[in-house]
Amino acid sequence: MKKILFALAALLGIVACEKEPAVEVQQTLTLSADKLEITADGEDVATFTVKNSNDEAVEATIYFANTNEALEGNTFKTKYTGEYKFYAKNGNNKSNEITVVAKEAGSTPDPNPEPDTLQLSVDKQTINADGVQKATFTAAVNSEVVEAKIYNAANDTALSGNTFSTIEAGDYRFYAKYNDLISDIVKVTAISTEPEEEKPITIEASVNTIKANGIESAMLIVTQDGANVTNKSTIYANGVVVNGNKFATTTPGSYTIYATKGSVTSNEITIIATEVEGGNSIVFAKGVDIASGWYDVNKKGAGDNGDINMCWAAAASNMIQWWQDQYVAAGNTLPSTATNGPGTKVYGSFSPYELALMEVYHDEWNNNKGGHPEEAIPWYFEGKLYGGEYASPGSQAYPLTEGGYFKSVWSSIESHLYRGYSHDIFPSDYPEMYTYCYNNYYLWGNGSSLQGKERLAYFSNLVVEAFERGMASLTIALSENIASLHHSVTIWGYEIDNATGLLTRIWITDSDDLMSEPKQPLLNEYSVSIGEGKSHIKLSGNTRYGNAWIVSIHPFSGYGSAE
Repeated sequence: MKKILFALAALLGIVACEKEPAVEVQQTLTLSADKLEITADGEDVATFTVKNSNDEAVEATIYFANTNEALEGNTFKTKYTGEYKFYAKNGNNKSNEITVVAKEAGSTPDPNPEPDTLQLSVDKQTINADGVQKATFTAAVNSEVVEAKIYNAANDTALSGNTFSTIEAGDYRFYAKYNDLISDIVKVTAISTEPEEEKPITIEASVNTIKANGIESAMLIVTQDGANVTNKSTIYANGVVVNGNKFATTTPGSYTIYATKGSVTSNEITIIATEVEGGNSIVFAKGVDIASGWYDVNKKGAGDNGDINMCWAAAASNMIQWWQDQYVAAGNTLPSTATNGPGTKVYGSFSPYELALMEVYHDEWNNNKGGHPEEAIPWYFEGKLYGGEYASPGSQAYPLTEGGYFKSVWSSIESHLYRGYSHDIFPSDYPEMYTYCYNNYYLWGNGSSLQGKERLAYFSNLVVEAFERGMASLTIALSENIASLHHSVTIWGYEIDNATGLLTRIWITDSDDLMSEPKQPLLNEYSVSIGEGKSHIKLSGNTRYGNAWIVSIHPFSGYGSAE
């Protein structure tokens, strides 16, 4: 599943994904395309443009509306026919949706073509009645943009160009004429810019209990009439102003939190800061300890078996086998279609893979490119690719068969999984998912406001949450700038400082930790640390790499997690 940061496209490596930043002032974004119909030949391109409420072009990430997956850059092409819906986001600001139709290449012309139609669209359906903000119209005949005359339907008066502004609030209707064609009516609403009476504000916290360690924090959000106004508000804890919208403390106790904005005061909420415990705790996935229960699929040689890009498949195989162990331990029988246990196939001079599941991905996927565990896992169980159009030839690894090894029994399994993976602060785009991807950049990296140990605290919370519900894989970078050299590994356990809530060690298996045959399973121990400022989370250990840096975490629900 290709999850691409439009603002940080270099983070694609092998396994990359993204999320949005936290609080931002809402703005109006308008998404448009130079053409709404392309040929599905992999070459014809639609180019997107995003403008703000001031009719200025802005940088934004373009998303598939049906999957919430990011598009790479601001162009779209495909070899697959169909309708593709898109929207754009800049921070928390989301645009309108538009549809691009991909038609079959080389199709036979319709002997009875539909008559030409004139379509009129507008970039903003709502503008300020300030005489400054403009609505811009676009006319197209059969999806091809043309220079048409735009008319105000109230009096059939032509506009001087293709824009409209006004100082009078109200609803306005427009149509276009081009040759002998007339479009449908398009409505634009102009709203008054006169100040209104201040409406009530509401404050909410991401959590109601935190550790009094000065690191763990509660995110505070202030809303007014459905809009996020946190940056325009002042927040108080026991009468003392909170710096920003994160509350942390080293003093245990009960804190009354409220906010003010202008003359308005919000409701009050309570956050409890609990006294911290000393010492460290070690946690492994269910059924796993440092000596058993974990798996380590290794590539053959130095990727000499056509598996050079298959670290994601090795991690997925490890996790699925662990899940199947838990499923059987709960008293269930694997379906006859499931793949289980050690590998049996001999590839050339190489001995079989540690798990037969790796044979499935080796033989049933095209692996010229890297991939992601959160696509490989649902494909194996359900025969689904969530957002499947981005797992396509040319972009990344993709399946050659339909998968679905648990399809016959999956409906009876779903209620036993933790679904809709979401952190307390960052909701999931896929409420049905039981595996997901949380990316460094927006959550705890340079795209966030977090510094130093705050970053490690966020990542630590995600790891703890993942292991409360199952386990996880990681994407690591072998470069400190985390923009390249990406690699997928499986995390089986962690050690955490009870007082600070920060990870101190993790245990992982790695398909590339040994380069020569014969290979044996290894559980690698890494220490976890972070520097000051915008340092990335660092892993250090006596392994082949020495050091690595965290790019993303991919949680995976265990059987019974929903109960």
